[in-house]
Amino acid sequence: MNPNEIITFKQAEEYLYNVPKFTTKSTPEMTRAFYEFLGCPGEKRKIVHVAGTNGKGSVCTYLSSILTAHGHKTAMFTSPHLISMCERFRIDGELMSEEEFMRYFYLVQTKVDEVRSCVGKVQVSACDNKVSEYIEVLPPDYHPTFFEYLFFMAMLWFEDKGVDYIVLETGLGGRLDATNIIKQPELCIITKIGLDHTMYLGNTLEEIAGEKAGIIKRNVPLVYYGFDKKVTSVIEKTADLQGVKAYPVTLSNIKNVKIHQKDIDFCMFYEYDNYVRPVWEEFRLPTVATYQTINATLAVKASKLLLRQQWKLDLVREVLATTFWEGRMEEVLPDFYVDGAHNEDGVEAFLDGLATAGVKEATLLFGVNGDKDYQPMIQHIAESGHFTRIVVTKLAGERSALPEVIAEQFAKHTDVEIVLTNSVKDAVEKCRDLTSGGTIYAVGSLYLVGEIKGLVREELL
Repeated sequence: MNPNEIITFKQAEEYLYNVPKFTTKSTPEMTRAFYEFLGCPGEKRKIVHVAGTNGKGSVCTYLSSILTAHGHKTAMFTSPHLISMCERFRIDGELMSEEEFMRYFYLVQTKVDEVRSCVGKVQVSACDNKVSEYIEVLPPDYHPTFFEYLFFMAMLWFEDKGVDYIVLETGLGGRLDATNIIKQPELCIITKIGLDHTMYLGNTLEEIAGEKAGIIKRNVPLVYYGFDKKVTSVIEKTADLQGVKAYPVTLSNIKNVKIHQKDIDFCMFYEYDNYVRPVWEEFRLPTVATYQTINATLAVKASKLLLRQQWKLDLVREVLATTFWEGRMEEVLPDFYVDGAHNEDGVEAFLDGLATAGVKEATLLFGVNGDKDYQPMIQHIAESGHFTRIVVTKLAGERSALPEVIAEQFAKHTDVEIVLTNSVKDAVEKCRDLTSGGTIYAVGSLYLVGEIKGLVREELL
């Protein structure tokens, strides 16, 4: 598709989805070079850089909401999206419109055409009035990758809107991620790290932690998930080398977790009273996902470092009580919950929440992409004892694992009823037909969550 012939939002989405077919991953030098060609939009704003395996989107959402509530115009760039690409771009919680999406889609494409015509010519960087390096590192046929394209669109939009803060989530990894071209963020956050994307990031937690820790910058404060010693040793070593003040969130920061029908109360370690006694404060989250207590605590600790004397406890308490992140233990239909757990650690957190809530005899809807290491997820779910029925399905697209293959894996670890379906719509309808007066949970993939939410939004269920 010729980008100059694109006139609709759907065409732009289709073009971007097809970008991986004709371009390869850029080096950080290439990404930085094109960013300089754009004029380094957003780089002078206060940027919070967030990496990790699980919880990034939730932490970004909690933190953005807190900053907005304190009167700061706050932008957020996250991935992936569930239904529309516009979900990746938000300012003060409001999504980018399709009209704005098209404007910045065209702008990036225009700049791609311009830079191709400039390769080989001496240019001065718009960022610092120095000679830009892009003349040396960008190929004549340069084109941003799928993620880079969206990242550039986001930063241009945020700059034009004059935001105060930009909460920036990495796409994959950290060290080599496109977002890591930002030289001096205000704060870095690393959420829970697990075994995911091992073909790109490494086969051990330590290797993956090393990639995620690549966002740590000299003298930039760091807030991090500090539960796993293997991971924290890597993060803390990197922080020490960079001269960084690091602030961990551990189990000792959270206590008295109480799950109600639709929300959670918990106590968060707040600060020390005259540097002697720990002070605890109670918060409420509008979710039944216990893992969100950790993500909320990471965001609160980060907000205190950013806002300092401006930080208000009562305002933060109000924000947490009304903020939720889509697709994370979200009730989309009566007694029908979707959760974005799509790797082993995510599934373990999901199951821990069910155990804490005392869930038994529920129905599970499961779908997953075939390129995922889904066997450990299936084993944990099958052996958890929470489900009396499992409905497996095929996701839209070529990447989906086949329902019969999924069912075969479940049958290795459980004797409960396993039902096969060939579409997400059929799976949801089958779950609802078979489950009377019980609860349904859908997990395995964010794509599954997106399909279900899309069907609900279009009133097809």
